Amino acid sequence: MDNHTLNEIYSTLSAVGIVDSKREFYKDWMNRSEGYVRWLKHSNKEPSADTLAICSSKLKHYSRLLTQKEDAKCVELASLFDDYSTKLDIIIFDNSKTKWMELMENDSNKTVH
Repeated sequence: MDNHTLNEIYSTLSAVGIVDSKREFYKDWMNRSEGYVRWLKHSNKEPSADTLAICSSKLKHYSRLLTQKEDAKCVELASLFDDYSTKLDIIIFDNSKTKWMELMENDSNKTVH
């Protein structure tokens, strides 16, 4: 789910030397602090849509830049970034859809007195 995908993204960024620590990943790729991530874990919450969108946007941005390079590794990394961005976008869509559908269902279950 979200945390699995974010861990996968972190592992990739770390493996290629883009980030040196989770703290750097949280700050630079999610615009969040370690405290936010600890709170998510402690509260058993998922990252906000804003957090996921920021990471997705940054991945898309660098994917486009890397695609312009002629180096095969850069093009491969660009494709991976694009895939991760798409995964995050799907998570945002699915979470949002679940929320509005639940609201609609709750509204339809209300009775008028």
